[in-house]
Amino acid sequence: MHFLSLSICIYGYVAFTSARTEEDQASSPAANTEMRLGIPPPERCFYQDASECPKIENPDDCPCKRIPILSSSNNEEYAVFCCDLHIKTFETGLACSNFPVNVSYIHIRNGTLEALNVSEVRWRRLKSLAITDGKINRIKGQFLMMTPTHCLNLSNNALTEIENNSFTRLSQLTSLDLSYNNMTHLPALNIMNGREFWLDISGTNTLWCHDVSQYINKTGDKQIIFNRENETVCSASKTWRWFNTTEQVPLEQVRLLSLLQTECPKGKTWQCQCSFIRLNIVQGEKPVMAVEVDCSGNQLTRLPQRLPPNTIALNVSYNNITTLDEISGNLWYHDLQKFYADYNNITSINKIEGSKFSDNFEFLSLRHNKIKSVPTYILVPNVHNKNHLSHRYVKLGGNKLLCNCNTAKYLKPWLQTNILDPDEVLCENVKEKVVDLEPSKMCVHPGDWTDYIYYLIAFETLMLISLIAKVSYDYWIFKTAGYLPWPANKMPKLPCDWLCEA
Repeated sequence: MHFLSLSICIYGYVAFTSARTEEDQASSPAANTEMRLGIPPPERCFYQDASECPKIENPDDCPCKRIPILSSSNNEEYAVFCCDLHIKTFETGLACSNFPVNVSYIHIRNGTLEALNVSEVRWRRLKSLAITDGKINRIKGQFLMMTPTHCLNLSNNALTEIENNSFTRLSQLTSLDLSYNNMTHLPALNIMNGREFWLDISGTNTLWCHDVSQYINKTGDKQIIFNRENETVCSASKTWRWFNTTEQVPLEQVRLLSLLQTECPKGKTWQCQCSFIRLNIVQGEKPVMAVEVDCSGNQLTRLPQRLPPNTIALNVSYNNITTLDEISGNLWYHDLQKFYADYNNITSINKIEGSKFSDNFEFLSLRHNKIKSVPTYILVPNVHNKNHLSHRYVKLGGNKLLCNCNTAKYLKPWLQTNILDPDEVLCENVKEKVVDLEPSKMCVHPGDWTDYIYYLIAFETLMLISLIAKVSYDYWIFKTAGYLPWPANKMPKLPCDWLCEA
């Protein structure tokens, strides 16, 4: 009877401590938001405050204590609370508390381990596992099948790695706390049975946004509930090549990924792939996630008519596209900076002229198309545009141009200095590469009948001068000697000669 009374008192104290912790957390802004929205708070793990740690006065004192838990079942259940365990005291500390016999709940505070192996049998019966406020580098192994853990708290441990399949067998897990760690990737989670799943990754700012967005896309907004969402950010890809940093993105921005898939171009027989690639930051404006769209290999005959907002990169390689009309006149293409359209049937780049893309593009790849000429002025930055990039990259290899004298004299040096693959640009009418053209050969024209006009004009001019000289000479002889030259004397008189005699 005395033992039962003691158990009730201890349980009442544990319940009070747990309730006090929940009350403290419920007072946070995130919890208040959840209550206002009518969302029930997540199922809490067994958790004890540091002030409840066992007092260690002698080296033989146990760093863990065993706490009875009242249960509706006939079997007795216990909770174990441990403090300050490290690699040398981990086994002895748990053993002195008679763990894991009839233990369903455990909280280890300030544990120091290189790696925690969750595949060990000792964790097999736990409903709640909390290892917090310590130093654990990584989680290895995989929980055993049918482990009934519904709440797992690994917060504030400076964790850097969790093996991908460690938690996949926890089919009853409804609350996972990975807050304030140093991981970059989320492990795989067993959340496919439609139950609500509470996830806390606040303070783990090193997590890649790509991982977080994947879970939102797979499960939708309603299944995963992020605890302390307003305090949650993730790391985007490196925004600028010259900064060795990552940008912190609010979870609100990451949620836009779920909308991105609905706006991604698709048709009856094809589907593009859309993803966020970086965070665009413009001074004075709200940061936005830049989008990359991949429509390669979909047998498209024209460019997609609509792109997701903030699309900066589009890949339509390996299709049957013939024109670039959408780039010049479609508003959804105004943010485009990178365009890949290799292995298509594009015949001209003239549609790019005057477009926003021609002023702002960073990368243009039109390899292995049917382009016959390259108007270089279209690909040269507009000097009046203050936002244009001084360095831009173009690929045109595999195209067969109509080569002539201008190609050899002007286009050849331009290609060698302005595109990345000048050695692969060919001539259609000459079996040579453009870079191998010699102006001395390409600029020699074969003669034709027009070349002889100049000789004929020179001959006629010479004959006219000779005739004038002869007539002048004959006139001078007549005036001085009084007779005409021999050809004139032998000619018969004409009816009009009397005019001259008179």
